[in-house]
Amino acid sequence: MTKSLFFFFLFVLNISLKAQNIEVVAGPVYGHYTDSTSNFWMLVKPDLNTSLNGGWTSKFNVDLQQFFIQKTGFSINRINYTKIVEDIFVMVKGVLDVKKPKAKTKDICFLFGSCVFPYPILWLTGKKKELIFNSMAKHEKDFMIWLGDNVYYLLGEWKSAEKMHKKNLKTRLKPKLNSFMKSCPQYAMWDDHDFGSNNDDGSNVSKYESLDIFKQYWVNPYYGLDTVEGTFTHFSHSDADFFMLDTRFYANESGLLGEAQFEWLKARLLESKANFKFILSGMQILTDNPSEEDMGDFGTTKEDLLEFLKLNKISGVILISGDRHYGELVKLERKGTYPLFEITSSPLTAIVNPNYTRKNILRVENTLIRKQNFGKIHLLGEDVNRKCRLELYDRDGKSFWQYDVFLSELQ
Repeated sequence: MTKSLFFFFLFVLNISLKAQNIEVVAGPVYGHYTDSTSNFWMLVKPDLNTSLNGGWTSKFNVDLQQFFIQKTGFSINRINYTKIVEDIFVMVKGVLDVKKPKAKTKDICFLFGSCVFPYPILWLTGKKKELIFNSMAKHEKDFMIWLGDNVYYLLGEWKSAEKMHKKNLKTRLKPKLNSFMKSCPQYAMWDDHDFGSNNDDGSNVSKYESLDIFKQYWVNPYYGLDTVEGTFTHFSHSDADFFMLDTRFYANESGLLGEAQFEWLKARLLESKANFKFILSGMQILTDNPSEEDMGDFGTTKEDLLEFLKLNKISGVILISGDRHYGELVKLERKGTYPLFEITSSPLTAIVNPNYTRKNILRVENTLIRKQNFGKIHLLGEDVNRKCRLELYDRDGKSFWQYDVFLSELQ
Protein backbone atom coordinates (compact mmCIF):
# COMPACT_ATOMS: atom_id res chain seq x y z
CA MET A 1 0.00 0.00 0.00
CA THR A 2 1.32 3.45 -0.88
CA LYS A 3 1.54 5.70 2.16
CA SER A 4 0.86 9.36 1.57
CA LEU A 5 3.01 12.27 2.66
CA PHE A 6 0.27 13.13 5.14
CA PHE A 7 0.61 9.89 7.06
CA PHE A 8 4.39 10.21 7.11
CA PHE A 9 4.01 13.45 9.02
CA LEU A 10 1.71 11.78 11.54
CA PHE A 11 4.66 9.70 12.69
CA VAL A 12 6.93 12.74 12.75
CA LEU A 13 4.50 14.36 15.16
CA ASN A 14 4.92 11.48 17.58
CA ILE A 15 8.64 12.20 17.94
CA SER A 16 8.46 15.76 19.23
CA LEU A 17 5.42 17.38 20.79
CA LYS A 18 6.77 20.73 21.92
CA ALA A 19 7.33 23.78 19.75
CA GLN A 20 7.44 27.49 20.32
CA ASN A 21 5.54 28.40 23.50
CA ILE A 22 3.00 25.57 23.64
CA GLU A 23 3.26 22.04 24.93
CA VAL A 24 1.03 19.35 23.46
CA VAL A 25 -0.53 17.29 26.25
CA ALA A 26 -2.74 15.00 24.14
CA GLY A 27 -2.83 14.54 20.38
CA PRO A 28 -2.72 15.88 17.80
CA VAL A 29 -5.56 13.50 16.92
CA TYR A 30 -6.54 13.65 13.26
CA GLY A 31 -10.08 12.99 12.13
CA HIS A 32 -11.76 13.13 8.76
CA TYR A 33 -9.38 13.89 5.91
CA THR A 34 -9.53 14.54 2.18
CA ASP A 35 -6.90 15.11 -0.50
CA SER A 36 -6.50 18.71 0.66
CA THR A 37 -7.65 19.01 4.28
CA SER A 38 -7.49 17.19 7.61
CA ASN A 39 -9.52 17.80 10.74
CA PHE A 40 -7.59 17.78 14.02
CA TRP A 41 -8.09 17.80 17.80
CA MET A 42 -5.48 18.46 20.46
CA LEU A 43 -5.05 19.44 24.09
CA VAL A 44 -2.24 21.92 24.65
CA LYS A 45 -0.61 23.85 27.44
CA PRO A 46 0.15 27.42 26.33
CA ASP A 47 2.96 29.66 27.56
CA LEU A 48 2.51 29.80 31.33
CA ASN A 49 3.67 33.43 31.30
CA THR A 50 0.57 34.32 29.30
CA SER A 51 -2.66 34.58 31.26
CA LEU A 52 -5.51 32.44 30.03
CA ASN A 53 -7.90 35.07 31.30
CA GLY A 54 -6.95 37.81 28.93
CA GLY A 55 -4.91 38.75 25.90
CA TRP A 56 -3.71 35.22 25.14
CA THR A 57 -5.69 34.29 22.04
CA SER A 58 -3.71 35.96 19.27
CA LYS A 59 -0.36 34.83 20.65
CA PHE A 60 -1.69 31.31 21.13
CA ASN A 61 -2.93 31.15 17.52
CA VAL A 62 0.50 32.21 16.23
CA ASP A 63 2.23 29.59 18.38
CA LEU A 64 -0.19 26.91 17.19
CA GLN A 65 0.35 27.81 13.54
CA GLN A 66 4.12 27.67 14.00
CA PHE A 67 3.82 24.29 15.71
CA PHE A 68 2.12 22.69 12.71
CA ILE A 69 4.35 24.37 10.13
CA GLN A 70 7.51 23.29 11.94
CA LYS A 71 6.39 19.74 12.69
CA THR A 72 4.41 18.87 9.57
CA GLY A 73 4.92 21.54 6.93
CA PHE A 74 1.15 22.03 6.89
CA SER A 75 -0.68 25.19 7.92
CA ILE A 76 -3.94 25.73 9.78
CA ASN A 77 -6.85 26.54 7.51
CA ARG A 78 -9.16 27.47 10.39
CA ILE A 79 -9.81 26.92 14.08
CA ASN A 80 -13.33 25.63 14.67
CA TYR A 81 -13.36 25.36 18.44
CA THR A 82 -11.29 26.29 21.51
CA LYS A 83 -12.06 25.68 25.16
CA ILE A 84 -10.09 26.39 28.34
CA VAL A 85 -9.75 23.13 30.30
CA GLU A 86 -8.85 22.75 33.98
CA ASP A 87 -7.68 26.43 33.93
CA ILE A 88 -4.29 25.47 32.42
CA PHE A 89 -5.00 23.68 29.13
CA VAL A 90 -6.69 24.62 25.87
CA MET A 91 -8.68 22.13 23.82
CA VAL A 92 -8.48 22.94 20.11
CA LYS A 93 -10.34 21.64 17.05
CA GLY A 94 -9.62 22.83 13.53
CA VAL A 95 -8.71 22.02 9.95
CA LEU A 96 -5.28 21.79 8.34
CA ASP A 97 -4.42 22.45 4.71
CA VAL A 98 -2.51 19.36 3.63
CA LYS A 99 -0.64 18.42 0.49
CA LYS A 100 -1.60 14.83 -0.01
CA PRO A 101 -0.46 13.19 -3.28
CA LYS A 102 -2.99 11.02 -5.06
CA ALA A 103 -2.64 7.36 -4.09
CA LYS A 104 -1.27 5.03 -6.77
CA THR A 105 -3.55 2.26 -5.55
CA LYS A 106 -7.09 2.22 -4.20
CA ASP A 107 -6.25 -0.50 -1.69
CA ILE A 108 -6.96 0.67 1.85
CA CYS A 109 -7.23 -0.91 5.27
CA PHE A 110 -8.77 0.34 8.50
CA LEU A 111 -9.21 -0.76 12.10
CA PHE A 112 -12.34 -0.75 14.25
CA GLY A 113 -13.44 -1.71 17.73
CA SER A 114 -15.60 -0.83 20.72
CA CYS A 115 -15.85 -0.86 24.51
CA VAL A 116 -12.97 0.90 26.30
CA PHE A 117 -13.58 0.40 30.01
CA PRO A 118 -11.76 2.77 32.44
CA TYR A 119 -10.26 0.41 35.00
CA PRO A 120 -9.95 2.36 38.25
CA ILE A 121 -7.53 0.12 40.17
CA LEU A 122 -4.51 -1.94 39.19
CA TRP A 123 -5.74 -5.33 40.32
CA LEU A 124 -8.39 -5.22 37.59
CA THR A 125 -5.48 -5.55 35.10
CA GLY A 126 -6.47 -2.39 33.28
CA LYS A 127 -2.90 -1.53 32.33
CA LYS A 128 -2.37 -5.00 30.87
CA LYS A 129 -5.58 -4.77 28.86
CA GLU A 130 -4.50 -1.41 27.43
CA LEU A 131 -1.57 -3.15 25.71
CA ILE A 132 -4.00 -3.70 22.83
CA PHE A 133 -3.46 -0.06 21.83
CA ASN A 134 0.27 -0.69 21.39
CA SER A 135 -0.55 -3.50 18.97
CA MET A 136 -3.07 -1.38 17.10
CA ALA A 137 -0.53 1.44 16.76
CA LYS A 138 1.91 -0.92 15.04
CA HIS A 139 -0.65 -2.32 12.57
CA GLU A 140 -0.79 -1.09 8.98
CA LYS A 141 -3.88 1.10 8.67
CA ASP A 142 -5.26 4.19 7.00
CA PHE A 143 -7.71 5.12 9.78
CA MET A 144 -9.60 3.86 12.83
CA ILE A 145 -13.35 3.70 13.47
CA TRP A 146 -14.62 3.67 17.07
CA LEU A 147 -17.94 1.80 17.30
CA GLY A 148 -19.13 3.19 20.64
CA ASP A 149 -18.58 2.86 24.38
CA ASN A 150 -15.39 4.76 23.67
CA VAL A 151 -15.61 5.91 27.29
CA TYR A 152 -17.85 4.54 30.06
CA TYR A 153 -19.99 6.94 32.06
CA LEU A 154 -20.47 5.32 35.47
CA LEU A 155 -22.33 6.06 38.70
CA GLY A 156 -24.51 8.79 37.24
CA GLU A 157 -21.71 10.62 35.41
CA TRP A 158 -24.03 10.95 32.39
CA LYS A 159 -26.21 13.35 34.41
CA SER A 160 -23.44 15.96 34.63
CA ALA A 161 -21.74 17.69 31.69
CA GLU A 162 -18.76 18.43 33.93
CA LYS A 163 -18.35 14.77 34.92
CA MET A 164 -18.73 13.58 31.29
CA HIS A 165 -16.08 16.06 30.25
CA LYS A 166 -13.70 14.87 32.98
CA LYS A 167 -14.20 11.23 31.97
CA ASN A 168 -13.37 11.98 28.33
CA LEU A 169 -10.37 14.08 29.34
CA LYS A 170 -9.04 11.35 31.63
CA THR A 171 -9.40 8.79 28.83
CA ARG A 172 -7.53 10.96 26.32
CA LEU A 173 -4.63 11.37 28.74
CA LYS A 174 -3.98 7.61 28.97
CA PRO A 175 -0.50 7.20 27.43
CA LYS A 176 -1.10 4.04 25.37
CA LEU A 177 -4.42 5.30 24.02
CA ASN A 178 -2.99 8.75 23.29
CA SER A 179 -0.08 7.19 21.40
CA PHE A 180 -2.40 5.06 19.28
CA MET A 181 -4.72 7.95 18.49
CA LYS A 182 -1.78 9.90 17.07
CA SER A 183 -0.87 7.03 14.75
CA CYS A 184 -3.72 7.46 12.24
CA PRO A 185 -6.91 9.47 11.60
CA GLN A 186 -9.87 8.62 13.86
CA TYR A 187 -13.62 8.43 13.24
CA ALA A 188 -16.15 7.75 16.00
CA MET A 189 -19.75 6.90 16.77
CA TRP A 190 -21.28 6.37 20.19
CA ASP A 191 -23.25 3.70 22.03
CA ASP A 192 -25.06 3.60 25.35
CA HIS A 193 -22.12 4.10 27.73
CA ASP A 194 -20.76 7.24 26.06
CA PHE A 195 -24.33 8.46 25.47
CA GLY A 196 -25.87 7.86 28.88
CA SER A 197 -26.60 4.91 31.15
CA ASN A 198 -26.64 1.22 30.27
CA ASN A 199 -29.00 0.53 27.32
CA ASP A 200 -30.16 4.16 27.40
CA ASP A 201 -32.38 5.42 24.60
CA GLY A 202 -33.80 8.68 23.28
CA SER A 203 -35.55 9.37 26.59
CA ASN A 204 -32.18 10.26 28.15
CA VAL A 205 -32.74 13.76 29.56
CA SER A 206 -29.01 14.54 29.31
CA LYS A 207 -28.64 13.56 25.66
CA TYR A 208 -28.03 17.13 24.45
CA GLU A 209 -25.23 17.54 26.97
CA SER A 210 -23.67 14.20 26.00
CA LEU A 211 -23.95 15.16 22.32
CA ASP A 212 -22.11 18.41 23.00
CA ILE A 213 -19.34 16.53 24.84
CA PHE A 214 -19.03 13.98 22.03
CA LYS A 215 -18.66 16.75 19.46
CA GLN A 216 -15.95 18.41 21.55
CA TYR A 217 -13.73 15.34 21.59
CA TRP A 218 -14.13 13.90 18.08
CA VAL A 219 -13.48 15.33 14.62
CA ASN A 220 -15.93 13.61 12.29
CA PRO A 221 -16.96 15.16 8.96
CA TYR A 222 -20.21 16.40 10.52
CA TYR A 223 -22.76 15.49 13.20
CA GLY A 224 -26.37 14.98 12.14
CA LEU A 225 -27.95 17.59 9.88
CA ASP A 226 -28.54 21.32 10.23
CA THR A 227 -32.05 20.67 11.43
CA VAL A 228 -31.59 17.17 12.88
CA GLU A 229 -29.47 16.57 15.98
CA GLY A 230 -27.34 13.46 16.37
CA THR A 231 -23.95 11.92 15.67
CA PHE A 232 -24.77 10.21 12.36
CA THR A 233 -22.35 11.01 9.54
CA HIS A 234 -20.81 9.57 6.39
CA PHE A 235 -17.53 9.75 4.50
CA SER A 236 -15.71 8.14 1.58
CA HIS A 237 -12.27 6.66 0.97
CA SER A 238 -11.10 4.83 -2.13
CA ASP A 239 -14.06 2.87 -3.58
CA ALA A 240 -15.91 2.67 -0.27
CA ASP A 241 -18.59 4.76 1.42
CA PHE A 242 -19.09 4.66 5.19
CA PHE A 243 -22.44 5.36 6.87
CA MET A 244 -22.15 5.77 10.63
CA LEU A 245 -25.46 5.55 12.46
CA ASP A 246 -26.64 7.18 15.67
CA THR A 247 -28.45 4.32 17.41
CA ARG A 248 -29.16 6.20 20.65
CA PHE A 249 -30.43 9.74 20.23
CA TYR A 250 -33.79 8.76 18.69
CA ALA A 251 -34.10 5.17 19.91
CA ASN A 252 -37.43 4.09 21.38
CA GLU A 253 -39.66 1.02 21.26
CA SER A 254 -41.16 2.06 17.92
CA GLY A 255 -37.88 2.68 16.08
CA LEU A 256 -34.13 3.01 16.40
CA LEU A 257 -33.02 5.81 14.10
CA GLY A 258 -35.85 8.30 13.96
CA GLU A 259 -37.58 9.20 10.70
CA ALA A 260 -35.15 11.92 9.59
CA GLN A 261 -32.01 9.85 10.14
CA PHE A 262 -33.53 6.85 8.36
CA GLU A 263 -34.43 9.05 5.38
CA TRP A 264 -30.88 10.43 5.40
CA LEU A 265 -29.46 6.90 5.32
CA LYS A 266 -31.71 5.80 2.48
CA ALA A 267 -30.94 8.89 0.41
CA ARG A 268 -27.18 8.47 0.90
CA LEU A 269 -27.31 4.78 -0.03
CA LEU A 270 -29.28 5.55 -3.20
CA GLU A 271 -26.75 8.23 -4.16
CA SER A 272 -23.71 6.04 -3.50
CA LYS A 273 -21.70 4.80 -6.48
CA ALA A 274 -19.10 3.10 -4.28
CA ASN A 275 -18.23 -0.55 -4.76
CA PHE A 276 -18.37 -1.16 -1.00
CA LYS A 277 -20.94 0.40 1.32
CA PHE A 278 -20.22 -0.03 5.02
CA ILE A 279 -23.13 0.56 7.42
CA LEU A 280 -21.84 0.95 10.98
CA SER A 281 -23.98 0.56 14.09
CA GLY A 282 -23.22 0.69 17.80
CA MET A 283 -25.42 -2.37 18.34
CA GLN A 284 -25.72 -5.53 16.27
CA ILE A 285 -28.05 -5.43 13.28
CA LEU A 286 -28.61 -8.97 12.01
CA THR A 287 -28.25 -11.08 15.16
CA ASP A 288 -31.18 -11.70 17.49
CA ASN A 289 -29.91 -11.31 21.07
CA PRO A 290 -32.54 -12.62 23.52
CA SER A 291 -32.72 -10.41 26.62
CA GLU A 292 -29.99 -8.17 25.16
CA GLU A 293 -30.01 -5.31 22.66
CA ASP A 294 -29.97 -5.46 18.88
CA MET A 295 -31.65 -3.52 16.06
CA GLY A 296 -34.54 -6.00 16.00
CA ASP A 297 -35.68 -4.77 19.42
CA PHE A 298 -36.68 -1.34 18.09
CA GLY A 299 -39.94 -1.47 16.15
CA THR A 300 -39.57 -2.49 12.52
CA THR A 301 -36.23 -0.73 11.92
CA LYS A 302 -34.36 -3.94 11.07
CA GLU A 303 -37.07 -5.23 8.74
CA ASP A 304 -37.43 -1.83 7.06
CA LEU A 305 -33.68 -1.56 6.46
CA LEU A 306 -33.38 -5.05 4.99
CA GLU A 307 -36.42 -4.49 2.79
CA PHE A 308 -35.04 -1.17 1.54
CA LEU A 309 -31.68 -2.73 0.64
CA LYS A 310 -33.34 -5.52 -1.28
CA LEU A 311 -36.05 -3.54 -3.10
CA ASN A 312 -33.59 -0.88 -4.22
CA LYS A 313 -30.90 -3.38 -5.16
CA ILE A 314 -28.27 -1.66 -3.03
CA SER A 315 -25.08 -3.57 -3.83
CA GLY A 316 -21.84 -3.94 -1.91
CA VAL A 317 -23.24 -3.63 1.63
CA ILE A 318 -21.25 -4.93 4.61
CA LEU A 319 -22.33 -4.28 8.21
CA ILE A 320 -20.01 -3.45 11.13
CA SER A 321 -21.03 -3.36 14.80
CA GLY A 322 -19.71 -3.46 18.38
CA ASP A 323 -21.22 -3.52 21.89
CA ARG A 324 -21.50 -7.26 22.56
CA HIS A 325 -18.22 -7.84 24.47
CA TYR A 326 -17.35 -10.62 22.05
CA GLY A 327 -16.48 -10.72 18.37
CA GLU A 328 -17.99 -12.71 15.51
CA LEU A 329 -18.88 -12.76 11.83
CA VAL A 330 -22.46 -13.51 10.82
CA LYS A 331 -23.97 -14.16 7.41
CA LEU A 332 -27.62 -13.72 6.48
CA GLU A 333 -28.73 -15.49 3.33
CA ARG A 334 -31.40 -13.50 1.47
CA LYS A 335 -33.70 -14.99 -1.12
CA GLY A 336 -33.34 -13.34 -4.52
CA THR A 337 -30.25 -11.29 -3.67
CA TYR A 338 -26.76 -11.54 -2.20
CA PRO A 339 -26.07 -12.46 1.45
CA LEU A 340 -25.36 -9.82 4.07
CA PHE A 341 -22.27 -10.07 6.27
CA GLU A 342 -21.90 -8.38 9.65
CA ILE A 343 -18.63 -8.30 11.58
CA THR A 344 -18.75 -7.44 15.27
CA SER A 345 -15.68 -6.36 17.27
CA SER A 346 -15.82 -6.00 21.07
CA PRO A 347 -14.29 -5.47 23.57
CA LEU A 348 -11.10 -3.46 23.25
CA THR A 349 -10.37 -3.31 26.99
CA ALA A 350 -13.66 -4.13 28.77
CA ILE A 351 -14.41 -7.55 30.26
CA VAL A 352 -15.64 -10.28 27.94
CA ASN A 353 -19.36 -11.13 28.09
CA PRO A 354 -19.41 -13.81 30.83
CA ASN A 355 -22.88 -15.18 30.04
CA TYR A 356 -22.62 -15.79 26.32
CA THR A 357 -23.18 -19.46 25.56
CA ARG A 358 -26.04 -19.27 23.01
CA LYS A 359 -25.51 -20.68 19.53
CA ASN A 360 -26.02 -18.08 16.82
CA ILE A 361 -27.47 -19.75 13.73
CA LEU A 362 -26.17 -16.91 11.52
CA ARG A 363 -22.59 -17.11 12.78
CA VAL A 364 -19.92 -18.14 10.33
CA GLU A 365 -18.26 -21.25 11.76
CA ASN A 366 -15.25 -20.71 14.03
CA THR A 367 -15.52 -16.90 14.15
CA LEU A 368 -16.78 -16.42 17.73
CA ILE A 369 -14.06 -14.65 19.76
CA ARG A 370 -14.49 -14.33 23.53
CA LYS A 371 -11.28 -12.41 24.19
CA GLN A 372 -10.11 -8.83 23.76
CA ASN A 373 -10.09 -8.03 20.07
CA PHE A 374 -10.00 -5.36 17.40
CA GLY A 375 -11.19 -5.59 13.82
CA LYS A 376 -9.45 -4.87 10.56
CA ILE A 377 -10.82 -4.59 7.04
CA HIS A 378 -8.61 -4.54 3.97
CA LEU A 379 -9.94 -3.64 0.52
CA LEU A 380 -7.60 -5.07 -2.06
CA GLY A 381 -7.31 -6.51 -5.56
CA GLU A 382 -8.46 -5.34 -8.95
CA ASP A 383 -11.49 -5.88 -11.17
CA VAL A 384 -13.02 -9.36 -10.67
CA ASN A 385 -10.49 -10.04 -7.90
CA ARG A 386 -11.47 -6.96 -5.85
CA LYS A 387 -12.34 -8.15 -2.35
CA CYS A 388 -12.98 -7.19 1.24
CA ARG A 389 -10.86 -9.03 3.78
CA LEU A 390 -12.46 -9.21 7.24
CA GLU A 391 -10.28 -9.99 10.27
CA LEU A 392 -10.28 -9.98 14.06
CA TYR A 393 -7.02 -9.63 16.01
CA ASP A 394 -6.05 -10.36 19.59
CA ARG A 395 -4.46 -8.03 22.15
CA ASP A 396 -0.99 -8.85 20.85
CA GLY A 397 -1.90 -8.04 17.26
CA LYS A 398 -2.15 -11.66 16.06
CA SER A 399 -4.98 -12.71 13.78
CA PHE A 400 -7.76 -14.91 15.14
CA TRP A 401 -9.16 -15.46 11.66
CA GLN A 402 -9.65 -13.82 8.28
CA TYR A 403 -12.51 -14.12 5.82
CA ASP A 404 -12.53 -12.83 2.24
CA VAL A 405 -15.69 -11.54 0.58
CA PHE A 406 -15.29 -10.80 -3.13
CA LEU A 407 -17.02 -7.78 -4.59
CA SER A 408 -18.66 -10.07 -7.11
CA GLU A 409 -20.45 -11.80 -4.19
CA LEU A 410 -22.13 -8.54 -3.16
CA GLN A 411 -24.05 -7.80 -6.36
